[in-house]
Amino acid sequence: MRKIVQYIGIIMSLILPIAGLIYFTGMYDFNLYNWLWCGFYGCIIVCLLCKKKIYKYVIAAINALVLLFCAFGALMGGINGLWIILHFIWIPFYSYIF
Repeated sequence: MRKIVQYIGIIMSLILPIAGLIYFTGMYDFNLYNWLWCGFYGCIIVCLLCKKKIYKYVIAAINALVLLFCAFGALMGGINGLWIILHFIWIPFYSYIF
C-alpha cells in the first residue's frame, strides 16, 4: 500500500511542473493556480514516504520553482496576491468553490 501511495505522490507532484510548462510556453491557456494544490500535497507525500533523497530534492525544487513563478505573478497584483496563492495551495480548485 505504501508503494502505491508513493507512486500517487510522485504523479501528483509532477502534474504542476508539466502544467506550468504547458502554460508558460503558451501551448494551452488555463488557470494554472487551480493546480498549485497538486504540487504542494504531492511534495508532502513524496517527502514523507520516499526513502531516496534524490526524489525529495528534485521534486521539491521543481515544484518550488513553479510556485515561485506563480507567486511572482500574483505579487504584481499587490500583497493580497500572497493570500490568493495560499488559498489556491491549501484548497483544491479554490476558484471553482468560491
